[in-house]
Amino acid sequence: MIVEINLLPKKEPKNVVFLFITVIITAIVLIAAAVFYVLIDRAETQIDSLEKELKQTQALQAIEQQKLADMQSVKEIEELDKTVQWAKDYPLKMVPLLRNMTKLLPERGFIMNFSYAEDGTVTVSVQFDTSEQAAYYLKRLSDAKFIADVQLKSLTAVNANEKSDEQGTTEEQVVPRYLAQYEMHIRKQALEEKEKPS
Repeated sequence: MIVEINLLPKKEPKNVVFLFITVIITAIVLIAAAVFYVLIDRAETQIDSLEKELKQTQALQAIEQQKLADMQSVKEIEELDKTVQWAKDYPLKMVPLLRNMTKLLPERGFIMNFSYAEDGTVTVSVQFDTSEQAAYYLKRLSDAKFIADVQLKSLTAVNANEKSDEQGTTEEQVVPRYLAQYEMHIRKQALEEKEKPS
């Protein structure tokens, strides 16, 4: 009989399953890392393209806003030009008109209120001592060359009573004043000719 003596340690069989699982897990991790890298790269590329698009949109918006601002400034300039032209062509100069109307007033006549409408209508309220002075002023206005037509709209008496309380009530009678309201249309050319120095 032969006895076999093996002094070398016996090798354990390799666990193929463990090795196989390790290789599969490593492969899955590598594939997942590759997929993750590709997804991150795509996301970064998409972010870069969106940032470029945003910058282009902001640049276009700035250009459009500048164009709009330029258009608004052009409109403002046109409006200012129209305003200047309107001021040059203003229908009536008030100082010569008031000067000529004041010359026609009687000695105790006072202009209390004056208004001018853009259609060329002048409304004036004048205070007089007597109603005859109001009629006299109406006649002088209608005869004036710079007045196209004039109307007496109203004539009212304004009483100015003074009361004092010294040992009873006393009243002093004051002559009433008359407030006349006239409405007139002005001849601009006649007024300008009258104002020209001779």
